[in-house]
Amino acid sequence: MPASVDRIRILDPSVADRIAAGEVVERPASVVKELVENSLDAGAGRIVVEVAGAGLDLIRVADDGCGIHPEDVPLAVRRFATSKIATTEDLQEVRSFGFRGEALPSIAAVSLLELVSAVPGEPAGRRLRVRGGEVELDEPVGAPPGTVVTVRHLFFNTPARRKFLKSPAREFALIVDAVDRLALAAPQVAFSLIHAGAEVLRYPPADPPDRLAAVVGRDAAGRMLPVDDRSGGIRVWGWAGRPELARTTRSLQHLCVNRRPVHSRALTAAVEEAYHQLLPASRHPAFVLFVEVPPGRVDVNVHPRKLDVRFDDERAVCAAAFRAVRAAVQRASLIPAVTAAGWGTPGPAGVSEPLDLAVPQVPAGPEAPVEVPAAGRLPALRLLGQVHRTYLLAEGPDGLVLIDQHAAHERVLYERLIERRRAGVADGQELVPPAVVRLRPPEAALLASCREALADLGCVVEDFGEDAVLVRSVPAIAARLSPDRLLAGLLADLAADRPREVEDLLERLTIATACRSAVRAGDVLTPAEMASLLADLARTRDPFTCFHGRPTLVAVPRTTLESWFLRR
Repeated sequence: MPASVDRIRILDPSVADRIAAGEVVERPASVVKELVENSLDAGAGRIVVEVAGAGLDLIRVADDGCGIHPEDVPLAVRRFATSKIATTEDLQEVRSFGFRGEALPSIAAVSLLELVSAVPGEPAGRRLRVRGGEVELDEPVGAPPGTVVTVRHLFFNTPARRKFLKSPAREFALIVDAVDRLALAAPQVAFSLIHAGAEVLRYPPADPPDRLAAVVGRDAAGRMLPVDDRSGGIRVWGWAGRPELARTTRSLQHLCVNRRPVHSRALTAAVEEAYHQLLPASRHPAFVLFVEVPPGRVDVNVHPRKLDVRFDDERAVCAAAFRAVRAAVQRASLIPAVTAAGWGTPGPAGVSEPLDLAVPQVPAGPEAPVEVPAAGRLPALRLLGQVHRTYLLAEGPDGLVLIDQHAAHERVLYERLIERRRAGVADGQELVPPAVVRLRPPEAALLASCREALADLGCVVEDFGEDAVLVRSVPAIAARLSPDRLLAGLLADLAADRPREVEDLLERLTIATACRSAVRAGDVLTPAEMASLLADLARTRDPFTCFHGRPTLVAVPRTTLESWFLRR
């Protein structure tokens, strides 16, 4: 039986308006964002946001901006009505937050909306009430200059949309996030957020650093590095978090383009790439960054909620962001400070094992301390010994420094291999006689796919029968390892079914070789070996983390030591 033919029809305006509203008004936080952006475009110096019921019962945004002329108030709730653009050419140079003429009509289509606005010099303001897109009241009213928009019973006529909202706590958290992002973008404006009658946020006008501290907290702001770079008409400025500020989510990432809070996968990826090998793969850096480009070079009209942007040269903008953040983290000393609470904080019951402190045995006299002079990005250190045959203990300029000997050696060996690769040198140690290594079929198949990459690292392997290979040389840094264990370990690392930090085969083998060759936890080091390791670490480009993103050093500030002993 043939299917019936459905005829094409023009949707009823009320249905069309609700569909259009769904593109702009996703949740209560979307309403807050749109209304606050209108207030910012009106030149407001103070914005008060009040919500109840996580925004479903009430959202009220009041500002002291220029207001809407009384004759224009009815137009404000009509689609495609705006004072911010007039021609198609204006879309090429958009400088305002809102310009589509969709926000108020979309909100009014799915709520009970009241708009009160007044402008200086007019005898009265105007009040407009709209229910589900239909105007119910339009009258003059006495009001101070500015605008107050009240939204009640959001989605009252679209109950299906309510079903897809998160919990009230989560929806309110999204409202807070929306206010925070706009507060960062406009530090000169005072913001207040009231929830269920209680003021939960208050941001007075401030300069950008003080607004940063108010929004992200003074502790987090104190662990952020200043960023500022200009090139090719692009400026990237703001703050990039130190590695220890990284999180498992991207909740502490704020990105603005021409002061507009946006999401950009490309820009975010570029910034995260600047932290390559400074963070574990599972963690994301914190940053608050502002990208400034000529308005004609960015299209802000690619998303109904204006969350995404498109650049005329995305590669150049991403390169600028990468370069700015990378320069900031490479200028800084990134030794994380241990600031755990001291005396009075419950700790583990008893002591599981004695402290294994191997103090270097050096001759008595004026040359007794093992001093490692300041070099590269590391301060001068005075070596004290090993702890648990895993960590080096040293005295720094302002407290104690603990060094993970394996992670530190990984960084040294990795950069040594990289330098030799760049120089075109395969630094192999020839084996006399060559070593015969037996392989299982899966290992032999994997070896066939990476033999050239191994040779680039100085590991030359030849076939030697059906189930064996002949290892003629190994990387010089791995000469102390047995060839069979080294080759088996490298192949096991390649075959491991775990998230890969890098896809490049040679890079993965470089990492695996450095990891397998580095001193390990439990290896006893002599004082000379400890000093040599720290000197080598100081000569690396990124001495503060291994290639897995784990820290190589941590510091216990003197102030923390003193607090432990009640000296502060």
